[in-house]
Amino acid sequence: MYKFADLVRSKLIVGEPIVGVAIGAGMAAVPAARGGADFILALNAGRYRVMGAPSLASMLPLADANQLTDEFAQRELLGRVSTPVFFGAACFDPRLDLERLVENLAKAGYAGVANFPTSIHYSGRFRQALEESGMGFDREVEMLRHARDVGLGAFGYAKTMAEVAALESAGIDILCLNFGWNAGGMRNVAQEFTLDEASDRARRIFRRLRHSNPDLICLLEGGPIVTPSDMYRVWHDAKADGYVGGSTFDRLPVETAIYQMTSAFKTVGRLREVEQDQTRTDVEIRRLTGIVGQSVAMLTVIDQIDRLSMLDLPVLIIGEAGTGRMTAARSLHVLGRRGGTYIQLQAAEVNRAPEKVLLGTSGYATGKMQFQKMHATATRYGHEALLLRERGTIVIDNAQDLSVEALSIIQDWEEERGALGKEEKASGARLILISAPERDFNLAILHLFQAAIIRIASLRDRPEDVLAYSRHYLSQLVPLSPTGAQMAPRLELLPDAIRKLYAHDWPGNIRELRKVIEQAAMRAKNGMIGASELNFTPVVQNNTMSPAAPPTAALNPMTEAEWLLDALRRNRFRRGETADFLGISRKTLYNRMRSLGLLR
Repeated sequence: MYKFADLVRSKLIVGEPIVGVAIGAGMAAVPAARGGADFILALNAGRYRVMGAPSLASMLPLADANQLTDEFAQRELLGRVSTPVFFGAACFDPRLDLERLVENLAKAGYAGVANFPTSIHYSGRFRQALEESGMGFDREVEMLRHARDVGLGAFGYAKTMAEVAALESAGIDILCLNFGWNAGGMRNVAQEFTLDEASDRARRIFRRLRHSNPDLICLLEGGPIVTPSDMYRVWHDAKADGYVGGSTFDRLPVETAIYQMTSAFKTVGRLREVEQDQTRTDVEIRRLTGIVGQSVAMLTVIDQIDRLSMLDLPVLIIGEAGTGRMTAARSLHVLGRRGGTYIQLQAAEVNRAPEKVLLGTSGYATGKMQFQKMHATATRYGHEALLLRERGTIVIDNAQDLSVEALSIIQDWEEERGALGKEEKASGARLILISAPERDFNLAILHLFQAAIIRIASLRDRPEDVLAYSRHYLSQLVPLSPTGAQMAPRLELLPDAIRKLYAHDWPGNIRELRKVIEQAAMRAKNGMIGASELNFTPVVQNNTMSPAAPPTAALNPMTEAEWLLDALRRNRFRRGETADFLGISRKTLYNRMRSLGLLR
């Protein structure tokens, strides 16, 4: 007599789950067997799935279920895979001779029989009518009992405790506790159980079975169990022996794979747009600023930076965190060739003592003479007299949090400078405010900066930039030799990875994208990054200090060292390009690296 348990006993001893794959085509059977499936279920539901219909079609009188299943199973499964094949037998037809059915299945070479399609998926009056007419679950149990008599393995589907008891009385080899049609995919089905409820239900049923029938193999299937992690959670909590999957092995993976591959081919147009030649001016600006976005929105930002960099106007940069607001601010300083100090502050630092931090005084009056007096106090207050820094650039982050007092000082300051001559105006610092989207800040800021506003769109609103930034970050990860040759294989994104990148919402914008790409590069095989290497773990935002912010007198040496190393990595450790990137001379960069111990 065939005993399926004898084939899997060793796996149960070492704690490896038994995995059964319910399919409807040989194309799925071969990879399932190679993947380690312990047995294959030939079901009419699987056949309907590969035909484009939902699994539910298996319960309708669309065709002779047993004939449909036997035809494809003998043609595509038996003799083509070494994995045991179980036959899903329908018992609804009262004219069907169950003993002859199982005898023919045994002669055909099937390893066992399962009760599918099964009446457990019916309920209410219809289910009651089936049972009363003798075409319900009891007939399925009788069929499995006959299967045991002819030496076939008996696989029983059940949902309720009463159904489990009936199957147990028939001496089945495998019990599969079913939680309904699978969730997920393009044909999502409303679920009766959550994962926790499924775990609890299975745990209670299997606990009882362990006492009465310890040799019975107890498996799980359906409902909310869609992913391997779902399966592990219920399998572990319920102490089950394994899992059976249908849609999770054929429909869901096929849907995802075909969807991603088709979408990947559809992105060819975007790839071509990203790789179009840029003008010489645009290339130079991008080299100096580090902006690599190709979208219309980012081209507009680059144009604004180019025009505003040489103007002595205050600038308001608006956008979500991680969109590159700090890069835009630094670019204004670098392209403007201001030559003064670049200082970055948080709004909270300014709010503590606005007059002293911004003007280096505890009070001021208006007028040209008073402006000159305030300028004279800058030496006494050192770096705190920020707005009086000669040709410097002062960046205030989180400007939406500036106090009314700080805003008033800034507004008066800008109005006073507007009345001065060109030479006097040049003696002060340029002010750049960085703020959250307009809905989140005081409209007084917008009124103050109407003349010079740069809006940076979120990455989800300019998806064409995703690939450009991804390739840029990958290129930075490949070290170069002194001659400029690559010292490691080029990192490349596969089509499914590109599609997955485009499909993500990017709540952390390009900052999140960079982390995702860097982490994927660590998992890449032979330089190829596929969808499986991409992990969209939420990025923790840190607004205390941007890695791209230049050092100030208030920063400690360690923070400055980290900042310099980040800038060097961005520019492949080329000191000339790093100095241009930071807006400082090569000599200054060299001296700072030596003082911080970065030169050996």
